[in-house]
Amino acid sequence: MHTQPTIQIKQIPSGYLGTLDTASQVRDLIKSGAKNFTVRQSAIDILKQRAVRPKDYLGEIKALFEWVQYNIRYTKDTFRVEELHSAKRMLELRAGDCDDMTILLGAMLEAIGHPVRLVLSGANPARPELFSHIYLEVLHHGRWIPLDATMPHPMGWSAQAPVKKIIPLETNPARSESITLHGIDTAADVPKLLADLLDTIRDQAIRPYDPRIKSLWELLHQRRLLIQSPWLKAVLQRIWRRGLAPKPRPRLVSRLEQQLRTWGMLMPKPAAHVSTQRVGPAEGMQALRPVALKPVGSVRPVNMQTLRPVELQPPALRKSEK
Repeated sequence: MHTQPTIQIKQIPSGYLGTLDTASQVRDLIKSGAKNFTVRQSAIDILKQRAVRPKDYLGEIKALFEWVQYNIRYTKDTFRVEELHSAKRMLELRAGDCDDMTILLGAMLEAIGHPVRLVLSGANPARPELFSHIYLEVLHHGRWIPLDATMPHPMGWSAQAPVKKIIPLETNPARSESITLHGIDTAADVPKLLADLLDTIRDQAIRPYDPRIKSLWELLHQRRLLIQSPWLKAVLQRIWRRGLAPKPRPRLVSRLEQQLRTWGMLMPKPAAHVSTQRVGPAEGMQALRPVALKPVGSVRPVNMQTLRPVELQPPALRKSEK
């Protein structure tokens, strides 16, 4: 006998609070789905159908990701209604949007022992708290691998969104939010971020809640550097909340650069100094000694008749070696 699905209706706030509420619901549905026997059995059946060998954990992730990618039809929610389906319901419905696919894939992965986390992304860097997409990242050998089943790309691909927020499943998303610009997690992009931010602070305007300030805050927080400089912590908090008006700030930028160089986050300035040492003889060369000059005697006149003509020969040509 087919049972009717349970439907719960609730009001969610608009804007950023609504996004946090929705993310919290997605997290709870993933955790509950991972404990559902039907979801776990479905994940195991997919692995058997794909002939994934035991302990091939990357193969397990790939198999479940591709199954959701090819067997769940992307379908938008009801007009002006945010619909979230449980993982078990998604196995029956076989249709849903990005949050539904995230719920199903996340529940199946956690059901067979693969930790996941949520990623929210936004397209407008001027509005870092406005998000339009959600997908998964799965942990494998200490590395988080993006899994966006709504797109026709292999696992590991993710859109180059300018703003992203990571939400672990184990904690409250409102307390564990981490808003970062794309690419800041890689060490190669840190100098670029700092150079751009310092140039802006030097004489340009910064709007309140600029995502670059948030990225720098998170970077310093992860490295436990904020507690070492209460001054810098207060400066970043003030800029984050109030922004900056367009005017020159050479002293502020100079102090910021000095602090970041002290922590090794900026290259030190090259030492520009002129050597005043006298230049002595090169190593391995003896000092020149003065040579005594002898007077030159008188030159006898030459008898021009005794000189014989010499036949001149043309010089031989020699090719230059290349």
